[in-house]
Amino acid sequence: MNSIAKFFTLYWIIYYPTCIAFNNLPGFSSIDEVMTGVLIVYTFMMRRHDSTNPEPWREYFMFLGILAFYVAYSLMMKVNVAGAVWLDFIQQIRPFSIIFCTWILNPRFTEKQKKWMLASMVLTLISWIIYHPETLASSRAEFPVLGQLAICTGMAWYLFTEETSQNKYIALALVLTGMLAPKFKFMGEVVCFIALIFFVKKQLDFRSPKTAIFVALLMAVVIAFTWQKFDVYYYSGWTNEALARPQTYLTSLRILGDYFPFGSGMGTFAANGAMQYYSPIYHEYGLDQIWGLSPATKFFICDAFYPSLAQYGIVGVVLFCIFWKRRLKAMNEIEDMRYYRIALITFFCLVIEQAADSSWLSGKGMGYCMLLGLCMNANFNADKDEDEDENEDEETSYDNDNLDVNLNLDDNPTPSPFSGGEGSYIYG
Repeated sequence: MNSIAKFFTLYWIIYYPTCIAFNNLPGFSSIDEVMTGVLIVYTFMMRRHDSTNPEPWREYFMFLGILAFYVAYSLMMKVNVAGAVWLDFIQQIRPFSIIFCTWILNPRFTEKQKKWMLASMVLTLISWIIYHPETLASSRAEFPVLGQLAICTGMAWYLFTEETSQNKYIALALVLTGMLAPKFKFMGEVVCFIALIFFVKKQLDFRSPKTAIFVALLMAVVIAFTWQKFDVYYYSGWTNEALARPQTYLTSLRILGDYFPFGSGMGTFAANGAMQYYSPIYHEYGLDQIWGLSPATKFFICDAFYPSLAQYGIVGVVLFCIFWKRRLKAMNEIEDMRYYRIALITFFCLVIEQAADSSWLSGKGMGYCMLLGLCMNANFNADKDEDEDENEDEETSYDNDNLDVNLNLDDNPTPSPFSGGEGSYIYG
């Protein structure tokens, strides 16, 4: 366990500055792929380690099998070139593998390791703000990276420190640094953070009317804070045929029907592979004339995650929903409220991020995935600790019983055959 915790501490410290904060610097652009590969290889190497959690392996192998099927299907369909398929494969394997591998490895950090990780995150956050003084110079600046750094740092602070009012407010202060240059979606994530950290006192029963009202109110507040962009992209914008994101969503629904049931294949729509190797799908559906989706201005192609599910068809959409349904069910069984709150915040952040961003598939989404993987082990570790305590109590009880027996034997020693008195072999 100690070796896994050491590995993950170093992994964590390297990840935040290289894969989120300064990933656009020369030499860092591919480090998220390298770190994903390292984590997968290390997880398989430690498969038999006593401290790992074996429960997720079955589902992880199922995911790898499904992904292998879609790779083969996409190569056979030939909607886009093979390079696009493999590029999409690299991105698709990342978030799920980070969740499963963190869950399997089950790193249990010492207090010193937690302090090192938190120090590195806070330092990364501060150094990013210093490196980008424009966040303070312009009130209209928007940097999604800052929001991702801030929310992950705040969640980690809350999770890795003692649960006190002071630490709650420190975590909130760290999160609010993202408001220096906020994207509209980040404001929604802040609302979720405040609601779950300060107002949720016990596990939510998603079948109860109270929970339904709470979630509806939460969504209403999130939409209210993000209404300007929400209106443009998801309300008024749906009738505007010149806007890239609404047309991407609408076209994804057509693709689900036209390429039933397994979709158009990997690297064909709303993915990085479709952008790097311009997908014929955009010509087929007349999207190549829209600014942001044309071959000359294609940077809006992978601007949101949900439309990319059209690549996997109705079957892929159902499998994606099953995955998150299983995670939500497991989250709601977490007994430790700190882990429960962070798991739910992570889930809501990903729901919001995926609607208007594809960072879930990039290195920037790995932080959310690692935090979620840690939270999934809360009950497993609690049960393990309880079993260890019971075993220690049994051993202590056994040792005490043996000690009592020995003491009793010492108090009533076996008579010597050469001594007189009761039990003697010498008769007078």
